[in-house]
Amino acid sequence: MFDQIWKIRGPKVWCVLICISFVSACDSRVANHLPGSNPWLDGNAAQMADFAVNADEGPVVMLNLLKFETSIGENGKTGPENYAEYGRLAGPIVEKHGGKLVWSGVPNQQLIGDMDYDWDLVLLVSWPQRQNLLDLIQDPEYEAIAHHRGAGLERSMLIAMDEMK
Repeated sequence: MFDQIWKIRGPKVWCVLICISFVSACDSRVANHLPGSNPWLDGNAAQMADFAVNADEGPVVMLNLLKFETSIGENGKTGPENYAEYGRLAGPIVEKHGGKLVWSGVPNQQLIGDMDYDWDLVLLVSWPQRQNLLDLIQDPEYEAIAHHRGAGLERSMLIAMDEMK
């Protein structure tokens, strides 16, 4: 599987995947202090590899479950403030790569199931293909602003969803 990633994405992603897999077993509170390597924010090597192998599939809608950082960041802003800045800056870059915000909302009541996590925000973002999202995360313009996402979130889950046929 990893040789397919190498062919599709190249050595930069390969190095990132190795780093993520090393840290993915860490507690998220520890990993939060290692920029770019928090499994709750960046995923892990196996997840990224599976996603990249199917890069040409689409359309895909990404379910984003977001929990804001509760402490004040080094920049003096709260988690929601940092994430709002990320959203403002990332929006045009996401659109440039074909992403479109379909829906956003605040979870306010659990109806069924046993929920271990209390998410602050839910987003649905559609993409023409998985490759569009992979291109986004390697765009230098996006890389330059992605730290706002990390500063704004304690944890997140991104789930790729395909339309039922």
